Amino acid sequence: MNNMEKSLQPTDTKKRRRRKRPRRIRQNWFFRFLRNFVKLFKKRPLIYDHNEDIVGPAIFVSNHSGAAGPMDLSMFFPYYFVPWGAHEMRGNYRTRWKYLYYVFYQQKLHYGKFKSFFLATILAVINPFLYANMRLIPTYQDIRFKKSLRESLTYLDDGIPILVFPEDSSEGYFDTIIKFNEGVVVLADYVDKHRNLNIPIYPVYYSKRAREIEIGKPAYYRDLKAKGHTRSEIADILRKHINTLYENIKARKARNAKARERVRKG
Repeated sequence: MNNMEKSLQPTDTKKRRRRKRPRRIRQNWFFRFLRNFVKLFKKRPLIYDHNEDIVGPAIFVSNHSGAAGPMDLSMFFPYYFVPWGAHEMRGNYRTRWKYLYYVFYQQKLHYGKFKSFFLATILAVINPFLYANMRLIPTYQDIRFKKSLRESLTYLDDGIPILVFPEDSSEGYFDTIIKFNEGVVVLADYVDKHRNLNIPIYPVYYSKRAREIEIGKPAYYRDLKAKGHTRSEIADILRKHINTLYENIKARKARNAKARERVRKG
């Protein structure tokens, strides 16, 4: 950890959040009410941002942080964004329920059958409302992925960043990310080819346990490609950037614990 990381202080995000939300991602009044109500019962995370500001088209890549990440980031992240998500969550009730019950809760989160059934039955009802207001872009594992890329490009054209959770969660979510899917690199390449834009890709790590969000300096797709990196290598570079942020959070937590211990001992 370098001196800049040691001296990094939490960011005052209130000024950024006072910016007017772009018209295209304005939210339903009832959704805003629910979001603000839920925030009353959640501790606001500290935000450590290595950037002075982030304006214009960009890609954020973040860990998922179990079930908490997407919704907590939508409430507390200092920049507006449109997220990617599993296409099943924009399907009909049966499709949503099966994905939540079998894949999300049991396969990824390792919940028991009863807990998975209970949560899937409830959330499959309300998720369409939540994801519609978050403007979630459905992603696919087949040729339909082109639709995801085209829709993402329209938001980037309006200066609205895209948030991607690229970690391979087929066996669950872990604090240290083991493997990245390459969809985010495909998106960056698509933007480069169709808009001639060297899109910045910002690593993000959210720790629910530490109640911290850290936003790293950007990597630039075109620069990485010019160095001869393959798609899989670029994905792995981004994965390592996110894991570095996690190590920063762990180190900060250890330092704070030592400081509290010194104060306690007088």
